[in-house]
Amino acid sequence: MSRSKLAPAALTAAAAFALYRATLLPGVDFGDTGSFQATVGSIVLTPRDGYPLYFAIGNVFLRLIGGDPAHVLNLVSAIEGAIACGLVVLVASELSGTLIGGLAAAVLFGGSYTFWSQATIAEVYALHLVLVNLTLLLLLWWQTSPSPVRLAWFFAIYALGFGNHLSMVLLLPTYTVFLLITAPRKLGGWRWLLRSRIIAMATGFALLGALQYTWNVRGLWAAPQPPTSLGDAFSRFWFDVTKADWRDTMVLSVPRSMLGDHLRMYIFDLRQQFGTGVPIVSAAGLAWLTASDWRRGLLVAGTYVANVLFAYSYNVGDSHVFYLPSHLIVALLAACGAVACVRLLARAWPDGVGDRPRALVSIASAALLLYATVRVFRDYPALDRSQDARPSRVLSALTDGLDDRSSVLAVDLNWQVANGLSYFTKEVRPRVATIRAAEMLPYAPALIHDNAAIGRQIVATGRAQRLLQTAYGPLLSTPADDRVAPPRWVDVVSTIPAGTRYAMCILKPTRENVLDSDDVAAALRALTGGAVRTLPAGDYTALSGRVGEPPLLAVGSDDPFTRSLAIDGTPVEIRMESWLAADTIRRMGFGHVIAGRRHTLIIERGMSLAAFDERGAATHTVYAAGIFAFEPRYVVRFARAIVGP
Repeated sequence: MSRSKLAPAALTAAAAFALYRATLLPGVDFGDTGSFQATVGSIVLTPRDGYPLYFAIGNVFLRLIGGDPAHVLNLVSAIEGAIACGLVVLVASELSGTLIGGLAAAVLFGGSYTFWSQATIAEVYALHLVLVNLTLLLLLWWQTSPSPVRLAWFFAIYALGFGNHLSMVLLLPTYTVFLLITAPRKLGGWRWLLRSRIIAMATGFALLGALQYTWNVRGLWAAPQPPTSLGDAFSRFWFDVTKADWRDTMVLSVPRSMLGDHLRMYIFDLRQQFGTGVPIVSAAGLAWLTASDWRRGLLVAGTYVANVLFAYSYNVGDSHVFYLPSHLIVALLAACGAVACVRLLARAWPDGVGDRPRALVSIASAALLLYATVRVFRDYPALDRSQDARPSRVLSALTDGLDDRSSVLAVDLNWQVANGLSYFTKEVRPRVATIRAAEMLPYAPALIHDNAAIGRQIVATGRAQRLLQTAYGPLLSTPADDRVAPPRWVDVVSTIPAGTRYAMCILKPTRENVLDSDDVAAALRALTGGAVRTLPAGDYTALSGRVGEPPLLAVGSDDPFTRSLAIDGTPVEIRMESWLAADTIRRMGFGHVIAGRRHTLIIERGMSLAAFDERGAATHTVYAAGIFAFEPRYVVRFARAIVGP
């Protein structure tokens, strides 16, 4: 590894950090992100929390920076994402032999849709890609000059990586084979790696890596029911840290009927990251790399295949994030592809290339770099979450007017919203008391009675109210809480002035959410002046134009699409950025409306609507039948006495 490449790598990392910092989510989010934000700063980790290295780094930054833990942990992802981009420069330039190719690979990967979206929120994947890049670099470093010291560095970083994400195990077969086939003959070849001293060193680092999880094991004894023995502790630890309950139903569990759809999803995902041409260039790069050094070709190909097969067979709602290591390999091979294209040109047209192959490689790499930069410019508005306060608004509305002196909030929420609420009630509104409705069901009458006796109400979210009403029927009265009145979205639509620009998108809701067909019909009449009475058919639907007039765009499709139009001179782009058959979770949203290069609307499953001005600034934003729809609240009381005083 040449020291001359360190400065360009550092500058690339600085530029990537500036990009991620500018588009950083400012605060709390739903889903795993909300759970991570609620956990950071704690001195207790349970096995279910996992990721001890991730939380250790987060805790250090939280202590150094202070302030809002959600923002700090988002910022840590931006730093880790930037470091990953700097390492891409080093790995790609080592593989391709050209620094410009390394820079191009870094911009391609750093600006790829999924990685960029993960580098602006609290998630584990930016750090995971730091460690994948670093282990690849150390393996290449080992190959150039094998020594016990270099091998030890690799073992140490690889073992450390398990403290962030257990999917590092996917790399084990390929990494092991690469070490065996690159062991130098002067040391005895592959047999040298099987010497007791080397095996002891590898085992020692593996044990050191495993020690990171003593933090999680310790958390078992902080639980209400601590382990009864070390065997019980290990059993519970292993079940939770490996998420055995998920593995049984999700790993290698994609139904045969869905295999073709998952293949189409991967093709869509690959184009979303890089466009159509880059994967072709990368394939050429793999052929060139394998011909130049078959060992390196095997290393990158094996890494790619292992991660693609795992993500492809993982029956989970956000399988797209598990393709990230394979996207890294595509970007690395694109740098090699620039070299491959010049070599092919030299064979086909030797007189034209002459003695200028190195200059042409630089030109081809520069063209790849320009292409990657243009894609970053194009995607910037869609990936900008710097103004995204939607989770905070939803959680604020859910908890407005509540405190632990006067009320207890009974909740039954989508798990993603519930995780956000955990953070919100810990850091933003700690005086809001909550309880899960399912847990209070057996003793709900006593709970309601005892709290009423001290002047506290039980307030329930919509699903919690239905759960309690189903269990206790006419014994309970659950009037709407008049302190919050989430408006029906059709009522909001009716208040938008005629002639206002708008975009309405409806994506097939998840099973737990249902769109009100009457509301949809009424909203369509208001938006289109009665010109459209039924939605275009398809899982993805978009209408756009001016309120009260026939729409300029009305499209429905079962496949994601991108459409562009102009409304009174304002350019509008509607981008469907998800694969609904596989995606139930999209941290960046399921699509975007970009108006005047402004991030006007993040499209979610269910209904998403924005009315906006000539600059693309949203004047009205409404969600329905999804996780960003505002929750109604109900006051839970006795309809008649069932518990004596």
